[in-house]
Amino acid sequence: MTELDILNLQSGSIQSTGLYFVGIAFTVWVAMRVSSVVSQRSPDNTVMKIIASVFGLCTVYYFALVQAFYNYNMEVTGHRLASLKASGGDVSAASMDFVANVGATTAPPQFSLVPVDPVQYVYMAAVLAIILLPLWGPQDDA
Repeated sequence: MTELDILNLQSGSIQSTGLYFVGIAFTVWVAMRVSSVVSQRSPDNTVMKIIASVFGLCTVYYFALVQAFYNYNMEVTGHRLASLKASGGDVSAASMDFVANVGATTAPPQFSLVPVDPVQYVYMAAVLAIILLPLWGPQDDA
């Protein structure tokens, strides 16, 4: 496998992950909208609140899954480039910079749902709060 093959694989992986992200981003909006509608139209309906909460939790889970796939795609690309270099193949300086930035080694990466970027924790918590607080937080009496 050449450097170009590896980068082409990465391109396809990133494109498909991006398509999943677009779908999940829409689903996040739907979850926020469902939360808003349920909190406004039936604030005393516990069953609807639970259903909306489960939908919101599942949405955030799949949002985290898409982010994990993106991280894994990057790590696998770095691993492939590092392995190519270790086997004596030609790898450009830009690709070696990529390997260094990703922190890749010749050891295969492991898929993990645990975010590598601390900002992802804050972002997921904010999305979850926007979904759940209108349902379970204090309601306006207006």
